[in-house]
Amino acid sequence: MALFLFRFYPVLLPLILYLLWFYLVRSRALKTGKEPPKFSDAPIFLLLMSSFIIAIICFIVLGFSVVDDSKKGVYQPSHMEGDKLVPAQVVP
Repeated sequence: MALFLFRFYPVLLPLILYLLWFYLVRSRALKTGKEPPKFSDAPIFLLLMSSFIIAIICFIVLGFSVVDDSKKGVYQPSHMEGDKLVPAQVVP
């Protein structure tokens, strides 16, 4: 799970940047006495589409990433040998 989150955190980047910008603009507006912006004024469609595009790029990059063939093996499911249960394993 950690590897999945580590590789796909860029999808959240547009939302994080927007929240940071929103906080800075809101605090600046409150200091000057102006009306602060509302969260609902956000370009939500643009944020979602940019996150979607980043997710597609991540999938494409991971799909074309090079896998080391020397680490491949053959999966052997668990099975019985005599009266002993042999656990599943990957045999090189």
